[in-house]
Amino acid sequence: MAESTMDHPDLIEEDGLLFACILDGNGSAKFLGWDDVERWSETDGPLWVHLDHKHPKVADWLRKRSGLTIPTAEALLAEETRPRVFRGKRGLVAILRGVNQNKDAEVEDMVAIRIWSEGKKVITLRHRRMHTPRDILEDLIENDIGPKTAPELFEKLITRVNDHMAETVLSLEEQLDDLEADLDISQAVTQRRTLSDIRQKAVLLRRYIAPQREALGTLVSEPPEWIDDNLRPQLRETSDRLMRYLEELDATRERAMVVKDDIANQLSEASNKTLYVLAIISAIFLPLAFLTGLLGINIGGMPGVDNSFAFWIFCGFMVICLAIELVIFRKLKWL
Repeated sequence: MAESTMDHPDLIEEDGLLFACILDGNGSAKFLGWDDVERWSETDGPLWVHLDHKHPKVADWLRKRSGLTIPTAEALLAEETRPRVFRGKRGLVAILRGVNQNKDAEVEDMVAIRIWSEGKKVITLRHRRMHTPRDILEDLIENDIGPKTAPELFEKLITRVNDHMAETVLSLEEQLDDLEADLDISQAVTQRRTLSDIRQKAVLLRRYIAPQREALGTLVSEPPEWIDDNLRPQLRETSDRLMRYLEELDATRERAMVVKDDIANQLSEASNKTLYVLAIISAIFLPLAFLTGLLGINIGGMPGVDNSFAFWIFCGFMVICLAIELVIFRKLKWL
């Protein structure tokens, strides 16, 4: 089995540099260290630098030695930001969110990645661990099927971040499908809680996907000159997929509300049936209760007091009354 990029002998992680490499133009790459990054020039080939946003050396390098303008560096270093794409004086910045695929993490807890490029160099920063850069690095180092140029790398990063959302959106739909197929009012509390979780996840995902779709729409409509015609259709397809994700999330939220209403309607129907049965029972026994109450008063003049068969005669009379009531209720279709 090939070793993972995490354990690759040439991988150098130091002072906030998670990894750096030069693309060789054939789908492969060579690892670099901080000193190599500092000495890099355009003639060396396309450079990719992946940094830990929280390390102080990274902030210092971005502001002073990366070649970025101060506003661009500050945008890349910002703690919290919504997805957006904008052009700086010396390159293009894309701040995106991807699903959290880390262990024991909630997928709707979106992780940010910051990308800058001017067509010859790509700088990426992460605040929390994200799988996308490592996946592309694995394609470069182990499989030799990675991007060949900096613009292609820029496009691959954007596409791969958004592709990982598909599985999350699909899982929400599958959970909802399973819930619809197994509706059971005896488990109404659990199912309504599950529905609330699904809706909450859909809302949180949409919160970041919507501005991300708008940002990519801007990139597609006004791409920089270094993104060639071969890459623009792929960016457009990514933007269209994000639009479909938004539509599917909206549909999931609406379906969740419909299923929740179905559960409420089933509970209401079951309650109404119970009340109906109780009402019928009450209607049946009301006349009988009236008769027994009337004859149970302890005053003089009560009929049948001196007759030893009076109790059985009265019981027979109540059975006849019960039979008459049942016939009447059946004709009225109450039973």
